[in-house]
Amino acid sequence: MSAIYITTQGATVQRRSGQFLVCKGSEILQNIPETHVRQLVLFGNVNLTTPAVGFCLDKQIDVVFLTQGGRFRGRLNGDGGKSAELRSRQYDRAHDPEFCLAQARAIVAGKVANLIAFARRQNDSRQADRELNALRKSIESTRQARSVETLLGIEGSASAIYFRLFGTWVPQPWHFGKRIAHPPGDPVNAMLSLSYTLLYNRMTSHLNEMGLDAYQGFFHQVRYGHAALSSDLIEEFRALIGDAVVLKLLRRKQVKLAHIVEVKGEFRMKPVASKVFFTEFENKLESRRNSSNHRDLNLTYAQIIRRQAQHVAKVITGEEPRYVPFAVE
Repeated sequence: MSAIYITTQGATVQRRSGQFLVCKGSEILQNIPETHVRQLVLFGNVNLTTPAVGFCLDKQIDVVFLTQGGRFRGRLNGDGGKSAELRSRQYDRAHDPEFCLAQARAIVAGKVANLIAFARRQNDSRQADRELNALRKSIESTRQARSVETLLGIEGSASAIYFRLFGTWVPQPWHFGKRIAHPPGDPVNAMLSLSYTLLYNRMTSHLNEMGLDAYQGFFHQVRYGHAALSSDLIEEFRALIGDAVVLKLLRRKQVKLAHIVEVKGEFRMKPVASKVFFTEFENKLESRRNSSNHRDLNLTYAQIIRRQAQHVAKVITGEEPRYVPFAVE
């Protein structure tokens, strides 16, 4: 999937002669062949012409609407999968406590395993033995958990331990005290939230394509407006993709504090920073990784994310016995 991010306020996305054109007034800011686009991500005041809307619906091109600061507002997507039988099976599974518990155990264990793997790759990871041991014990605790509620607690505790470590990796002059998501309390938290939002929407697009209900998960609690299954399936990718991109940008000084401004309690990147951010995010998705627990080797992260959506569909139908999160070597 090739995602196009449009942040210029007042811009309009048109379709003309086999291309998407991003225009502002009489000026053409971007032109992208329509065959290269699988998702449009529009930030703030960006318009979409009626012919462009029609084409996106016909070709199943996902359109995501975010605030200027990156908070999710809504989406436009076509009919997607049309299998009522698959969704019916999904809802049945969601009402099976043993099935939900088994998937939740796998999701939490997979997330924590990747947190450990990511932490070990950081330069000062040898100074974090106590935290890493605590994370390893969290994985053991998932095997003993007897309820999804217990697993939510284990996941929350593991995340708190991990983000204490994360704060030590953030270079000066940036500051990261703790993870604050709603709303992000500082520029680093804002960039993390944006990266997770992009992952969440990409996964939602794939689940819609499969014909699954992205709002019916097995680990995260169902609540209005929250695609719980998408949240379930991006847990294993948060550190490997989202955190990795943010740390790279900070450490290489590709984004600077002066590039981020606060407007009405919302942190926004200036164009010079947003261009770099989205480029690095897409580059990360196109990077290749081997899996330690899947037969498929040397896939891009983008391919792996889509494969995990396909995988959960097969688990729901019983074609595959259990959900196996992607794990790095």
